[in-house]
Amino acid sequence: MKKFQFKLHKLLDLREAREKQIKNELAELVNQQNIERNKQIELQQSMSQRKEALRTSMVKKTFSYNEVLTYERFTDNATKAINIAETKIRQMEPAIQRVRGRLMEASKEKKVVEKLKERKYREYLYNLNREITKENDDTNQKIYLKKRADDLYQ
Repeated sequence: MKKFQFKLHKLLDLREAREKQIKNELAELVNQQNIERNKQIELQQSMSQRKEALRTSMVKKTFSYNEVLTYERFTDNATKAINIAETKIRQMEPAIQRVRGRLMEASKEKKVVEKLKERKYREYLYNLNREITKENDDTNQKIYLKKRADDLYQ
């Protein structure tokens, strides 16, 4: 019997490629969102460090008015940057959800073809086993008939 061949293999390849492309698109969007989150974290850490440094210099009474002004300007700018990053993150969320929906749809489409391939393969194996069994039966029948014919002629 001939080797198993799935006639819709190219369709399966296309669906796998589409799913992979959408996964890459989703990864890019999530990566951009994570970059914005990292910016927020870095700014918050920097604000905490500067606040601690200013507090330490205030306790030691070695601070100057310029340090306080610089700190205030920095915290205002950092807070604005954090808010901008948060806005960007929120604005990315609908696009990410759309891509996730497309990914789920692409995965479903691929699974349909994969299940069809599995079903066709099981059907192929069933037919192969039937053919092998038939050949074995035919061979056994020939052996039996030959043995019987030999017994009759002797």
